[in-house]
Amino acid sequence: MKEQLRVKNEELRMKFGVLAFFLQLLTLNFSLLTALAVEVEPTRLELKIAPGRPVAGELQIANKGHKPVEVRLSAGPYRFLDPKLKLPSCQEWLRFEPARLTLAAGASTSVGYTVTPPANLEVDTAGEYLGAILVDEHPAEEPVNAQGERRVEGPVAGSSRLTIVPRLALAVYVMVEGKERVEVEIGGLKVEKLASQAGATGGREAAPDLLKMSVVLKNLGSVHVRPAGTTTLFQEDGHLYHTAPLGKSMPLLPTATMAIPSLLPLPPAGRYRWVITVEVQEGTVLQQESSFEVTPEGEVVQ
Repeated sequence: MKEQLRVKNEELRMKFGVLAFFLQLLTLNFSLLTALAVEVEPTRLELKIAPGRPVAGELQIANKGHKPVEVRLSAGPYRFLDPKLKLPSCQEWLRFEPARLTLAAGASTSVGYTVTPPANLEVDTAGEYLGAILVDEHPAEEPVNAQGERRVEGPVAGSSRLTIVPRLALAVYVMVEGKERVEVEIGGLKVEKLASQAGATGGREAAPDLLKMSVVLKNLGSVHVRPAGTTTLFQEDGHLYHTAPLGKSMPLLPTATMAIPSLLPLPPAGRYRWVITVEVQEGTVLQQESSFEVTPEGEVVQ
């Protein structure tokens, strides 16, 4: 019996220990949101490169915090939102000078970067290569006293010390001159009703049902685009009922598909004509329309 109790006590200590550890990580991750002191401009690189011609530029790095920091730069892979996308990388093309530096509180400096394409770039068929610039913020080294000893601030002896390294990841898009082809198509327009989940409780009115209109874009080109546009709704008699900008979208990568939704309160019963206008780039505009009906019962029929 004593042995069983001892085992249960050990299991209980382990469970509490694991719980405390995850609570500590949660607290540290929350504090990380305000711990980032380093800012970098520009926030992304969009470059055009020719075979055999490296491209150079500068990053402006500033320490907005109240303590000195050590900044380390390296190249990394592009972070795809869609894991099925497989696009060529420019990670190995990036170099930084210096790749490691210390910034005092409130200080700023510039770091040079070089993008050097490989010799076989001309024979490759890709029009764009992707990568990332990783900017890690480390604590600056502890000062040395007169005896040559480093002053270490942190937990007492015998306890563990966890150091969190904040990281910025800046997207890099490198397009190849002569191979950049912009081609986007509208893959479809979809209209649906989103029923309200809120009820008229506590004296509050129920939230209205919504109309969700989604346009699907497909990138058939060789480089990424950032499409923008407007959605316009006409009543059956031709009167304008609603118009709104779609806003600037996230990058639509080559071979990728993107659905851009827009929401508005469900219109009154009747027939409607929906016109979508998409500006792929300056001078390239796509337009498509669809019709649907809102029934007296509040249903949407496309």
